[in-house]
Amino acid sequence: MVGRLRTARTCQKITYIAPTLEKHTKYYKGISALLAGLKTVQPISEHFHIHQFKDTPGSWVKETSLFRSNTYSIILLKKGKAEYKIGLSSYEIGDNSLYFMAPKHLRYYNRLSEWEGYVLVFTEEFFEDHEELKRLILHFDGFKIDSKVVLNLDTQTVEELDRTLSHIYDISYSGHSSSLKKARALLELLIIQSTELYEKEHSSLKESKQNRILNEFERILEEHMYEITTDQTQKLLSISEIASMINVNSTYLGEVIKKATGKSPKEIFSERLVLEAKSLLHNTEMTISQVAYFLNFQDPSNFTKFFKSKTGILPASYRNK
Repeated sequence: MVGRLRTARTCQKITYIAPTLEKHTKYYKGISALLAGLKTVQPISEHFHIHQFKDTPGSWVKETSLFRSNTYSIILLKKGKAEYKIGLSSYEIGDNSLYFMAPKHLRYYNRLSEWEGYVLVFTEEFFEDHEELKRLILHFDGFKIDSKVVLNLDTQTVEELDRTLSHIYDISYSGHSSSLKKARALLELLIIQSTELYEKEHSSLKESKQNRILNEFERILEEHMYEITTDQTQKLLSISEIASMINVNSTYLGEVIKKATGKSPKEIFSERLVLEAKSLLHNTEMTISQVAYFLNFQDPSNFTKFFKSKTGILPASYRNK
């Protein structure tokens, strides 16, 4: 579809490494690596952290490259503006916003002003032995790969969330031996609050058959890109295979996607693949050939032709921009 499929890899996937080991870093494993890459504070622990933006005046990275992390994040932006991207979905974030990040999200942000609020980060290890918290997190739509991840809040709601996050913040820096245990209990409250807000904002959206198909297409596409970049697959899905997974034929899928987005499924697939290619070219030391094989192209020439046809420039030229 986008490039012929390769039957065997000739290079290994890049691994999670700390940001100090590479000129550019795409993947951050653990909270320490994430906060170091974003030039913020030292973490409270490797599996849980919270701070206020005012704790890091002038140090927080203004604009990131595309990146992933094995962390979950909940950010309350009381004041500030930013451009924010998850995969192909773009958001303009302003005052009184709550937004979310999860391990499968390909992320990017650009700060357009100074921020006021809280950022809370945790890993799977922080909740894996706590069944109720685990259930809440894994079922929360804001952390899912295909969901809208930004909520716009009223002043009263911001004040309520501010109280919860302020309590978590104070407890986390109290120095008590049980501080993380208490923080975990309050995180459960925060997830419940976030779930209620998310359902309230999106409950009025009726899911027609067409919307369901579009949502399924986007979910499958994001899951597939995640599988590629984590070495869980060695082939690119075709549009007909995606249509089959949604239980529709490829012609009908094309009609629905075109009507909803103005683009064909193949165009959207290609855009998403280009996004991954750009991230690898900018954020790793992989050769052009390694990037091609990493993304499951049969040979580098196919990848080069594909990339130039979609961007107007060669991969090497993009890397040297």
